[in-house]
Parts: sequence; structure tokens; C-alpha cells
Amino acid sequence: MPIPRWLRVVRRRGMATLMFFVIAPAHAGGVLAIHRVGADAACDFATLQAAINAASTQADDLTIIRLVTSPNNVAATAFDRNLEIDGRYADCASDTPVDTARRTLSGTGGDSVLRIASSMAGRRSVTLRNLVIRDGGPFGAVGTGIGGGMTITGPVDVEILDSRIGDNASNRGGGIYIAGSQPTLALDRNTIVGADETLGLPGNRAVAGGSEPGRGGGIYCAGASVTIHDARLRTNSADGDGGGIDASDCRLLIEPRPEFTDAGNGFVTFYLNSAGGNGGAMNLRDGSEAFWRSLPTGHFGGRASGNRAIGRGGAVHLADASDLVGDWLRFEDHGADDRGGSFAVEGASNLILRGGAGFRCIDTDCPGIFGTRGITEGESATLIGGAVYAGSGANVDLRQQRLYENYAENGSALHLAGSSTTADLRSVLIARNLLYGVGNGTSTIELTTSAKVQMRYVTMMGNFRASNQFPGLALAASSIRANGSAATVELRNSLVWNDAELVFRGLVGAAISGSCVYAHENGSFGSATVADPLYVDTTGTTPDFSLEAASPALDRCATSGTNEADIFGLARPQDLMRPDFSGPFDAGAIERPSDDRIFADGFELQAF
Repeated sequence: MPIPRWLRVVRRRGMATLMFFVIAPAHAGGVLAIHRVGADAACDFATLQAAINAASTQADDLTIIRLVTSPNNVAATAFDRNLEIDGRYADCASDTPVDTARRTLSGTGGDSVLRIASSMAGRRSVTLRNLVIRDGGPFGAVGTGIGGGMTITGPVDVEILDSRIGDNASNRGGGIYIAGSQPTLALDRNTIVGADETLGLPGNRAVAGGSEPGRGGGIYCAGASVTIHDARLRTNSADGDGGGIDASDCRLLIEPRPEFTDAGNGFVTFYLNSAGGNGGAMNLRDGSEAFWRSLPTGHFGGRASGNRAIGRGGAVHLADASDLVGDWLRFEDHGADDRGGSFAVEGASNLILRGGAGFRCIDTDCPGIFGTRGITEGESATLIGGAVYAGSGANVDLRQQRLYENYAENGSALHLAGSSTTADLRSVLIARNLLYGVGNGTSTIELTTSAKVQMRYVTMMGNFRASNQFPGLALAASSIRANGSAATVELRNSLVWNDAELVFRGLVGAAISGSCVYAHENGSFGSATVADPLYVDTTGTTPDFSLEAASPALDRCATSGTNEADIFGLARPQDLMRPDFSGPFDAGAIERPSDDRIFADGFELQAF
């Protein structure tokens, strides 16, 4: 028998208070109060600030504010209170929420629309539901103003649901500023920080103040935690770093919900954000950590599209020992003018992009980095590292990724710089990347100053260069170039066919090693076997780099150290009905599936 819930409603001094006995769903032992804000006779308060001021400051109490009006010139403060501000109600007499309704809080242009803080013992929580927060300006002195839309400080947990935060401006955190004693922010239920064209709402802006460049067009996070579930950052801008987010010692979790996957294609979490400095979508620095989880439904978790940086990292810039781990993500159409069309990874930072054995994809849904380039294109372009640039002791780990149709003057797919800079590529397809510009570089993958790369199960095909010097398309001078006496390339179980004039060029003592590699030449890499791997189809808009049944690269390789899945999520090895040569593994990023496991080599040795 369920426990009955007894309650008594007490209205006093214009305030409806629900007293819960036996069970208190909001806060154990606390009091739940409902404040109605509007102009009609059934309302308790005429202004939002008056309703907030009347709320309890006790740690276990909760006040729900039903906002039935859209006030102007708002510069509200909510300190040391547990609140829920809800914009779903038509009037104060109604107890039925309208999920499609939103109320607008319009700011003064000279202060945050809403400042949330806590300084008392215990954490406080604030939920904002179905609101539009706009027209906010910086809180604080000119040149150091923060939080155009919202400012969040202190031990407080803020959740924003089905809301819009746009057309706000400040020096740090055009939309939202969150910092201080470990506050948290969660964005969910179709929340947008930035532009919403249906409302005529432009993005947020982080603008320079005095000598301080703007940081964090959408969100500025310092010493705090931000979680993004069903939410997007769209068309925000910063004249300094972090068009979407600027993070300093910040924890960022992006974890889409399965019901918001748009028929399995994932949603665009970062779209058309721009930075005058570094990090068009995200600038992660000072030991920040970002974890972008994939979905449990077998689809990739999200996209980032069309972000731009005048400096480094069109999508993401990592610096100062910061980390980004992403599962099954797609980055497309980003641009930077300096380094890293999509990613710039520096200062002992780590970039890890990976897939998993349980995932499947088709071409337009597959994870990887696609179509990045410098904002300035053509002969004057100087971008280094079309898809990824890494330097100053950074590490790049790419698994089950595509680096496809990226553009740069040097290292159209990958550029590594610095003796302690490393990269590990496994089950990666590198195709149709282009070197361009007057002084364009010679190789799709460039290593300078003794950087190191390990490549296993990699397919490289059809990477080119073009400029006035090379009219039309010409093969790159080399697929991989390494410079420096300690520069090393390890290439195993891979295919490099008709990809460049040479497989490898080593300068100043750089070295390459490896085995089970099929290539169009072996003068530059003596361990390679010269043989056509017989791809299914390398032409058209959606080429198929899988291997035909007669490919000499099938069942040719021993393990390269790990047996992880191929680029489509297929487990290795798929031992075929043919003699194994050095082992049951196929060379390249794509393992050919076995048609009949019963008759596959080694089947009789498997344990059941």
C-alpha cells in the first residue's frame, strides 16, 4: 500500500505555502512555497524580485515562482535561496502548465539579467524553466564586466530547462558567467544559449573592455562544472577566446539524451560560434576537462558545425594541460586562420576522439573531422594543420575516425610540432585532404621538431595539393614527412595507395618503422609491399574504401598490438575463408566482414 501524502495549503501575506507531511518531495523536512508573479488579482507579487525576496533562505525550503508576465528592465538577484522560476503558466489563477509557453526577462543592457549566488552553509539550487533571458549587459566595472545574461557564483546548482539565453553581452560570459566555489550548471530540455531565429533572437557576445579581450561568447566557466544534455550553443561570438565556451579549470560534460538524437543523426551542440582569438566553439585552458559522451543507442553523440577562430582551433583549442575526450562525434566545416582548422592542442594537453565496438554508421553519420579550412582561403592562406594541429608536448589519440576533405597550407590532415608531441592513430581513414597556398607544404601528415606518430590500421588515399605552382590537383610530395633526429613514424597494418609521390620523407635523421603496409612505392619505406589493395570504389561523392574479396591485403597481418574495432565498429579480426599469411587481420581502416564464421580459419580453435 503506498504511503499517503498529506498536505495542508496555508496562504498568508499573499503567499501560498504547501506544508508536506510524511513525504516532502522537494527538500526533506523543508517547506514548499508557490509565488505567483503578475498583474492580475490572483497574483501574489507584482515583480519577480519581490517574489524572490520573499522566498525562504533555509537550506531545505523550496520556492516555486510562477511567472505569468514578461517584465522589462530586469536586473534581478537570487541569493542563498532554493528557487524554481517557471514561465509555463497563462495566468495566476491557472494550475495547468503550458509546455510550449515561455516568459521573457528583458534586461537593462547595463547589468546581468539574473545574478544567482550562495554564501550560506549548504548548497542551494535554482531551476529556470521555459524562460527567455535577453538584453543583459555586464555586471561590474567597465572592462571587467561579467555575465550579460546570467552570473552564477558560489556553492549553487543551477538547471536551465527549455529556455533561451540570447542577445546578451559582457566582457566574460556574454550569455552566462559561472565561477567561484564550485557552482554547477546543467542545460537540458531543448535549451539554447545563443541565437533562436524563430524568436528573432541573436547570439550572445563577449566583447573587449579596455585591454581585456572578450572571453566566452556563450558561457564563461572558471572553477565550476557545466553539463549539457539536450542543449545547443549557437551563433555566439567572442572577440577574444571561446566563441561558444571559454573554460578555465572547468569541468564540462556533454551527454545527449537518446530521445533527442534526431533520427540517429545527433544534434548540433555547437553551431556557428566564432572567436577573434582561439577556440571557435570551445577554448579549454588551465587544466579544464571536457567529456563528450556518445549515446547508448548505437548512434554518435552529436555534431559541431561551422565554428570559426581567427587564431587557433576552429572548433576547439586545448591549452595548459587540458583534456577533451569525445566518443563517436562529428566535426564539420570549421575554420581557423592560424593553426588547427578543427583542433589545436597545445601545452601538454590531450585530445582523444574514439568510437567503440558497439557502434555502426553510414557515411554521413560517421565520426571524424570533415571539411575544415582556413577562413582566408587560396593563395594567401597560412593554416597549419587542417584537421588537427598539436604542439608543445600535446598528445592526440584518434580511433575510428575519418579525416576527410580538410584543407591547409601545411599538414592538411595532421601537423605535429615539438619533440614531446605525440599522436596515436588507429582505424583512421585519411582521404581527400588538400594542401593549398603559394608556399604549400608537401605532406598530408607533417611532423616537425622531432614529434612522433604511431599509425595502426590506417588507410590513406587521394590526398592532394593545389596552387598556382600546381594548377589543378597534384599528388602531395609525401603522405608523411618527419623532420628532426628524434622524429619517428611507426606504420603498421595500413594502406597507403596512390596517395602521394612518396610514402615517407625523413629529414635530419627522422626514421620510419613498421610492417604489413601496402603502398604504391617502397623506395621511401622499404618494409612496404607494392600491391593494389583493390578498394571497392574510390570515386564519386561517397567513395567506398573497403576491400574487394580479391584484395591482397585481406588476412595478411598479425595483430598490431591491439584488436580494437575497425572504422565502422566491426570487431577485429574477421577471419576469412582463405589462408592466413602473417595473421588474420586485414590491412587498413576497414576490416572485411566474414560471410560465414563456421568455415572461417581458426573457427575450430574457438572456445564455446
